[in-house]
Amino acid sequence: MSSISIDASTLQINSFGLQNLMNFIFVHERTLKEFGAIKIQLSSDCALALKKRQISLTCASIQQITKVSDDEPIYFVQKRDDANVYTGQRSPIKNEETFWCSLSNLGQKFSTSGVSLLPNKSFFYEKQHGKYFSIHRIPRKSLLRLSGTKITNQFVSSLTRAHGPGAIFPLSSVQQRLFLLVYHHQGGPRHWYIIPACERETLQKILQRQNSTYCLEHGELMINPVVFDKYHIRYHRIIQYPNEFVILSAGALSQSFTLDASWSESIPFALPSWIEEGHATARNLACQCNINFPLSKTIDVSVFRHELIQKYIDTHLNIVKDGKTSITQ
Repeated sequence: MSSISIDASTLQINSFGLQNLMNFIFVHERTLKEFGAIKIQLSSDCALALKKRQISLTCASIQQITKVSDDEPIYFVQKRDDANVYTGQRSPIKNEETFWCSLSNLGQKFSTSGVSLLPNKSFFYEKQHGKYFSIHRIPRKSLLRLSGTKITNQFVSSLTRAHGPGAIFPLSSVQQRLFLLVYHHQGGPRHWYIIPACERETLQKILQRQNSTYCLEHGELMINPVVFDKYHIRYHRIIQYPNEFVILSAGALSQSFTLDASWSESIPFALPSWIEEGHATARNLACQCNINFPLSKTIDVSVFRHELIQKYIDTHLNIVKDGKTSITQ
């Protein structure tokens, strides 16, 4: 692979850092912005407010994969609810190389294990003692708190079930280019490809030259990283294992696949740079698809006044304890 692709940073966090996660991410935001994402590994003293009872699904979804370009390994990913769709004879998915080989060797169209999204479902308790981390607190502890509880209550966690090896999470960005926290509950590792926000425009222009209907906002494309290498698009890899967080920076694009069935959970949030760097008001001018976010979740950015942002920083993002920050030394 090209030298423009290197692994994103992996950080360690202790229990104090986890209890003050927004502060921890804020301290490391320069690294987060550079790579578009970071991985966070928990120390042994971290406590999570996890439920013991799991959620079972009655049926598995299927993804139909179509190669959309004769010249480039770019794939269109479409969810199918028909479990009887022929999946083809696919090679075992053992690593990154076998995953991409399996796509290139199966012709123009085939089906594979799918991904099910369960909005407003969670393996975390909503109300627990503050020493136990709960994903539900994230929006209220982030800059989104300035928009009021009516808005923060709309940002709920979503469980995601990858039904088997080779399940695909297509290229996408978080609504209104927010940050995203993703926790891996259990199952096989998830291989991520992260494109920092600064590369979005370049990638969109390349896709448009291939086909004017390609759009980064659809969440329907899976692009072999050789395309990024060919056109000098900077990207970074992460392999996420159970009990690890991946944090996506504002405006970053990501795509991923799994090596086995797995459960993960995600929730959006905001830091001051979401406003200060224009992510909150950014629009994909190249997109002619008229895809809009639900009005109930579109945030009025006028409430994020400078003096309120500064007060939030002073109150919530400059936390120390016994002279130490939330960073694991």
